[in-house]
Amino acid sequence: MIRRLIAIAAIGLAAVPLTAQDAPPASIEADAPALAPRGTLPVGTASLTLVAPERPDVLRPGPTGFPRGNRSLPIEIWYPAAAAGTQRTTYEMPRPDLGDNAPAGTVRFDGQATRDAASAKGRFPLVVLSHGFGNRAVMWSALAENLASKGYVVAAIEHGDVSAKEAGSPLTSFLSTVVHRAADQRFVIDELTRRAKSGQGVFAHADAAKVALIGYSMGGFGALTTAGAGYDPNGGLFRQVPGGLLDAALEDRVTAPANLRALVAIAPWGGAAATRMWTSAALGKIAIPSLIIDGDHDDIVDYEGGVRWLFGAMTRSDRHLLIYRDARHNIGMNASPPALRNDFRYRERYDEPVWRADRLLAVNAHFITAFLDSRIKGEAAAGRYLDVPTPIASDGDWPLAQGAQAGTSTAGPPSYWPGFQRRWAMGLELHRGPLTTRAKE
Repeated sequence: MIRRLIAIAAIGLAAVPLTAQDAPPASIEADAPALAPRGTLPVGTASLTLVAPERPDVLRPGPTGFPRGNRSLPIEIWYPAAAAGTQRTTYEMPRPDLGDNAPAGTVRFDGQATRDAASAKGRFPLVVLSHGFGNRAVMWSALAENLASKGYVVAAIEHGDVSAKEAGSPLTSFLSTVVHRAADQRFVIDELTRRAKSGQGVFAHADAAKVALIGYSMGGFGALTTAGAGYDPNGGLFRQVPGGLLDAALEDRVTAPANLRALVAIAPWGGAAATRMWTSAALGKIAIPSLIIDGDHDDIVDYEGGVRWLFGAMTRSDRHLLIYRDARHNIGMNASPPALRNDFRYRERYDEPVWRADRLLAVNAHFITAFLDSRIKGEAAAGRYLDVPTPIASDGDWPLAQGAQAGTSTAGPPSYWPGFQRRWAMGLELHRGPLTTRAKE
């Protein structure tokens, strides 16, 4: 299972031009649910680098163990701005290294934010974003800009996952990610909390008492442990991690940060039986509200045997499971940048084969907004979008007059998912724990 995951993540790709500048969907489409559009606040964006001390160098073991030193963690930040400015910026990331030995390059795409804008006055909850294996922090830009416009300070971690070539083998590359993911998240939460309390920079406007963590794939893997689920020392993958590098995160040694108030895990890795990292008892220690999101055909993390099992084991959490029917794994971050879209092998890396990219981004924004606004900000009205009348969206009934096909109202009858356009709540399921039976086909 580990080798299969690594093989999928490391698909070899041919060289393509990487100079085009374009944006992920710049505006929410007309068929988006009610909470998907951006908020009223202008958005600023900035970059900084944090330095975590005394972190093990997993790639260069010495005769007496793993040397320790500083680990650099670049952070991309989005926040409510004092004024609109140009509301345009360009994000950059290295060309994805997926084993094709092509020359290095830079991928650029546009965003809707003002670089280094002055912060808006006020105190805003802090959201930390953690990307998947081999992804990049700026690939969170669509969701991050959306949340910042609604009154959140958002910080995306650039984990700097090393390629198989750099690490010496695919397995070492992956195990390095396993070792660092939760540790990176905890360090960033602690450091940004410290900066918020001491009034440093944009974090002077972050509410250090209200933190949410959103992780996709391996980011979701780390987030479950950051939220309080320590690792199982008897797990098969745990025993492959050398030098006791995960011992500090064992299930009897982990507690969640005191100011972590909500968890969103999108297609989280680590639940499948062959590579399971936690016991049910460990997952049962997660006590904060949680939103789990996945496609029911996710063949990377195993939806049926992995994600559903995780959700079922999180018995102390007030939790929801949002399911995209017929979707696979690529449901959590931006779609492939425009400069990469002409090659299927990039599309396979970043895109979802069944669901429209803008539709995924909109539905995610809708439900994540409802979840954070209700659980972090305490806005009861937002919570109604999570209290859907039917777990399967298409079971809702919105009668139409004969010949009626179009309309814009989202204030449907009580049997219909609130916030969705009529006839448009399709292909989705939303369950509130516990989930004990297989949803109907």
